[in-house]
Amino acid sequence: MIQARFGLKCLPFDKSIATDDLYRWPGLEELTVRLEMAKSARGIMLLTGEPGTGKTVAIRRFVDSLSSEHYVCCYLPLATVTILDAYGQLNRALGGVDARSKSQMFEQIQRGVAELTNQGKQPVIIFDEADLLKSAMFDELRILLNFEMDSKDPLLLILVGQPQLLAKLALRIHLPFRQRVAMRYRMPPMDEEQTRGYVDHHLKLAGRRQKLFTDEAMMQLFVQSGGVPRVVGSLALTAMTEAALGGKDLVGLEEVIAASREVV
Repeated sequence: MIQARFGLKCLPFDKSIATDDLYRWPGLEELTVRLEMAKSARGIMLLTGEPGTGKTVAIRRFVDSLSSEHYVCCYLPLATVTILDAYGQLNRALGGVDARSKSQMFEQIQRGVAELTNQGKQPVIIFDEADLLKSAMFDELRILLNFEMDSKDPLLLILVGQPQLLAKLALRIHLPFRQRVAMRYRMPPMDEEQTRGYVDHHLKLAGRRQKLFTDEAMMQLFVQSGGVPRVVGSLALTAMTEAALGGKDLVGLEEVIAASREVV
């Protein structure tokens, strides 16, 4: 309905957007620089942020940029798995054969990392929703990353999670792991200007060239969403639906306020 009403070739704010088409706002660009630095330095990186700020899509963009000739990426989206399950996923991703015991998988993982390094390939291991990791897993990861008496970092480990991850790691029992973190970045929300740019960018990708949201509506989108990209997109789509149902050619303040009652 809104496509026909507003001259769109597709729905905007689709989460399956190609990473080359992402809106390049300063928060995303700074994270990109930091990921490139972490890729070179290796070790452990923490990426945190509130839900919907774009952490996972930014990681997807980073993974898409990695050359398969020089990098092997292991993405684990289920942080609530057991230690054995996590070891099994890592082991398989690194080319190891199935093993029953943790010690066997540990040896195979370290052997797999060493073999990849000898082939000129760098493993990149990503744990998403890492704020849900059990405390014991941080110790396992620390031990797992101990190569040649802790004298080298052959891989990059990225832990992605909500701010609770930082609170969890602040506990004294995690001091040994925390001391090994080489880089931290907290994904910020967008400011008002960036929110406007985000909306305009996605509408242009969907085929809309003319102005669609009034200035007051744009301001209210920012106020109601707090600049969180996922919320901005949901609010904008709902407001566009409200405007289409009302037979309007522009989305105004009234439609955004109505949308906020459903979305926020």
